[in-house]
Amino acid sequence: MRKAVWVSALLLAATPLLAQEEEPQAPFAGGGGGAQVFTRVDSVNPMEQVKAFLAKASIMLNSDQERTLRPAVEAAIKQLQEISGRFAARGERRGRGDTAGIASLANGPAAQELKRMNDDLMAKINAVLKPDQQAAFKKFQNDEIKKGGGFAALKVVMEEAGAPLTPEQEPQIQGLYSEDAKQRAQLFREAQGRPDPAKVADLEKATMAKVARLLTPAQRKALLDSRTKQQ
Repeated sequence: MRKAVWVSALLLAATPLLAQEEEPQAPFAGGGGGAQVFTRVDSVNPMEQVKAFLAKASIMLNSDQERTLRPAVEAAIKQLQEISGRFAARGERRGRGDTAGIASLANGPAAQELKRMNDDLMAKINAVLKPDQQAAFKKFQNDEIKKGGGFAALKVVMEEAGAPLTPEQEPQIQGLYSEDAKQRAQLFREAQGRPDPAKVADLEKATMAKVARLLTPAQRKALLDSRTKQQ
């Protein structure tokens, strides 16, 4: 009996980590894709976007770091412009050179290509940072992933708690989150973007119950502790 009550508490506490309140996005834009460096395609000085991005993590580049990083940043913005132009020509997105355009790319057919470009630039940014800046950057990235929710957020929570998911757990749990996203998207489509909150809650609880059964006691505790800190 005590175990059943404890697991119920786990489900109620952990559901915010499962998914966002809004309709699920593509992996890059939500579900833990992490932060996006560029917000505009038509930037005259892409380094300003990078510095604004790093400012969110309270990181300021010195002149040497900026000079070292600039070629990679300029190459990345050119690649982004090529991706944008290619898909615009195919009629895959609307608008050019604005935040909405980037969002359309991130949620469209170019999502994986854009993610690879962004991840590569993230790695190059991290390489020029000092150890204390790298720590701040890592925390910022993890916080952004946790805000996105989903499987990626769960992974971060477990890693930070010292109870990482095992190679055996990962594909099983990721499959549960993927199925949840499909069902959630179906609810949004059927309700034209305004699904019944009770149905969404039931889906979250059902999915989290399945996830909880795959976690170890230490991992369940980490999930509960994470929720407690958020409250």
